[in-house]
Amino acid sequence: MVTVHLIVPTTTEFEFAAGLRHLEGPELRITQSHITRGPASIESEFDELLCGAGVIENAIRAQNDGADAIVIVCMGDPALYAVREAVSIPVLGIGETAMHYAAMLGHRFSVLPTLERRRVTYEIKARLYGLDSKLASVRPTNIPVLAIEDDHTATLERLVDCAAAAIVEDGADVIVLGCGCFQDMDRMMEDALRQRGMNVPVIDSTPLTVLSAAALARTRLTHSKRAYPAPPPKEMKGYDLLCLARHAE
Repeated sequence: MVTVHLIVPTTTEFEFAAGLRHLEGPELRITQSHITRGPASIESEFDELLCGAGVIENAIRAQNDGADAIVIVCMGDPALYAVREAVSIPVLGIGETAMHYAAMLGHRFSVLPTLERRRVTYEIKARLYGLDSKLASVRPTNIPVLAIEDDHTATLERLVDCAAAAIVEDGADVIVLGCGCFQDMDRMMEDALRQRGMNVPVIDSTPLTVLSAAALARTRLTHSKRAYPAPPPKEMKGYDLLCLARHAE
């Protein structure tokens, strides 16, 4: 049995694990936690910084409780590298994972995030992940995270329009949903795009990343401690759980 723990880096209790129960079975269990202090949603660098300590704390706690792998459920991958330093089990972010798969599934891909201000975030992430030559475009939907579920039909229509523009105008042949809260819209988008004569894959990042994390755990692979060495031990005032040396050997 492999346990993959989802960390949702918001105080809003978005429910992801329940929507992934179909992936569970005798060999896979999915658990989930949220941060208890920080932003209600992630829509800026400011939000990503404020959620970071809580994400690290949840990761250390998950490893101590027996999790075999961790998935950070936010396309911006907040605190991803810091968490890899803090724990020894594999840690994946849904943004990095989705972009790498997109690069394998086509020649160029586009990311559809929430707000215009997030455009540069994913352009920078693509460069950081070595995928800038594969990035066709970033097409913001201009739907705030907390408004995604207000009108499911309108959200889906906006996503399809942005995807079609990315395909026709930017040359994308793979679409990446740029927010974890766009969950379960991938197949509906593929159907809608196919009706417009566009047969391209749409990536819903969370289930893909969960199964990737499980595969790493099953094959006993984790991130390199040469790349992500444990932080030097020192006092962390106000962060008792972040005395990391004994957690990250």
